[in-house]
Amino acid sequence: MKKIIERFAGFILSMLIVLPSPPSVYAEKALTQSDFVHAQGRNVIGTDGERLLIKGMALGNSVFVNPAEPNPKHHTQNTFKELSDLGFNCVRFYINYELFEDDSEPYKYKESGFEWLDKNIKWAKKYNMGIILNMHCPQGGYQSSGEGMGLWTDKSNQKRLTALWREIAKRYSNEPTIWGYGLINEPYVPLLDTMEETAEQYFDFVKKLVKEIRNASPYQVVFVECLINTRDLDGERSTDWSWFVPENTFPKIDDGNIIYEFHCYSPFFFTHQNTEWAGTSGITMSYPSSEITDAMYDSGWVDCVYSDKIKTDSGWTYFESKAQNITDKYNVVFPALEAQGTGLSGAAYFDDITVTRISPGGTKTTLCHYDFESGTTADLYKWSYDGTGQISISDNGRNGGKCVKISGANTAVVLSGKHFSMKNGYSYIISGYARKENMTGSPEIRLDFAKASNIKTFNRSYLDSVIKVYADYSKKYNVPLYMGEFGVISEGFKDGRNGIKWVSDMIDICVKYRIGFNYHSYHEQSFGFYGNTDSLLPDNKNTALEKLFAEKLRQ
Repeated sequence: MKKIIERFAGFILSMLIVLPSPPSVYAEKALTQSDFVHAQGRNVIGTDGERLLIKGMALGNSVFVNPAEPNPKHHTQNTFKELSDLGFNCVRFYINYELFEDDSEPYKYKESGFEWLDKNIKWAKKYNMGIILNMHCPQGGYQSSGEGMGLWTDKSNQKRLTALWREIAKRYSNEPTIWGYGLINEPYVPLLDTMEETAEQYFDFVKKLVKEIRNASPYQVVFVECLINTRDLDGERSTDWSWFVPENTFPKIDDGNIIYEFHCYSPFFFTHQNTEWAGTSGITMSYPSSEITDAMYDSGWVDCVYSDKIKTDSGWTYFESKAQNITDKYNVVFPALEAQGTGLSGAAYFDDITVTRISPGGTKTTLCHYDFESGTTADLYKWSYDGTGQISISDNGRNGGKCVKISGANTAVVLSGKHFSMKNGYSYIISGYARKENMTGSPEIRLDFAKASNIKTFNRSYLDSVIKVYADYSKKYNVPLYMGEFGVISEGFKDGRNGIKWVSDMIDICVKYRIGFNYHSYHEQSFGFYGNTDSLLPDNKNTALEKLFAEKLRQ
């Protein structure tokens, strides 16, 4: 395959056309490393010489809406006071390159962008806060969606990004309020012949960025993220996800003042639940739960138990299974809906499917409930012998609601749902409604079982295991770590889903492993601490989060 990334021929020439920058206006005396937040082994050291735990909040700055102009309504001076009072010590300040440079005039930098940044530095300094500048949207495109391949396939974009970082570092090299520079947010590169070759595209470039920044700013931290993903531009091969471990995805940089950064939204179906743009519409999760997030399966299925038909009313039959317990044969339970003999003109309908766990004392807990009112089957897996069968949402559910419909199958079709770890002494039942239309067979509701080991359910131990992988990397290489983004979408705080507990546990785990962290984010409708649109001044505060931050961060 043809190499996408070439060596940086002409790099020095491109630098010569950068307009000269004014000298830093912040220098009042000769500064040394001790005047800046800096890395020291696994630790981050503050300007007081003591070990510092980064406790940050993201200022998203509307980088996707009108990137060329500052948004004065996203946050104000009072934002820094508020965050400082809650116990935060810095902000992760998102940048779109267009704030400083237009595509029509590359290398010509706009003072309006720097004036906005200067204003924020003044506010941060007043309330003893630091600023971590993060290039959220570089030349060539926003990275994490996989649509920013232009940064990697067009050398001119890399030259421009390098020049812009050099300009920023020159201007603020003597400003300790700028804690450091986050080079590229969530880097996502083209897939090449090998994963090693693929990663080198990022590693080689980021090393050049570090060198340029270091030439301009000898003392400030550089934040370097792990590679998060690859995209196949040729359609010939797929990403090897087993390769994505810190050992492979962090570049090894010969510089003692680097903080290595990762992001954590685990598991995705919780932190991004029930959201159309994330592809999770209708999927909800609560924390903690017995839902399995990771396991080693001996097989995908080992047994099942069919429900009994209890009663029929208005064409709908109510099914309920007998209670089932864990056995030597299986330790995982999940719901399954079966339709046989729909043919081309028949259909099976299912509604209000519930899996219930019963404690030894008789307490009932709903593990999952499918009413299909969200209009999605995204977390149901379809299987049939020959691949036939259509799954859809019907408006012909019980009581005028929605239900799931199976049709167009030559053979049996099975829909299976969320998997749960079974507990000793507890029993499990499934219940729900089904009806048929022009079928030769019958719809069935059943409990399915599997056998697995190394089961991780959605609880604090699971979150700890995710973070520990990075903590182990930090210990091995004696480098500091920073969780540059973590957070829960607004849906995760609704209806007892307990996003607050997830955030609380994530903070505790980071403190345990001495990892700095940054909550995403301050003001936006999806993930915002303030959940109203950022075209208006901050409103609709998550008061439960406010209380949690005050309790955790002031310690």
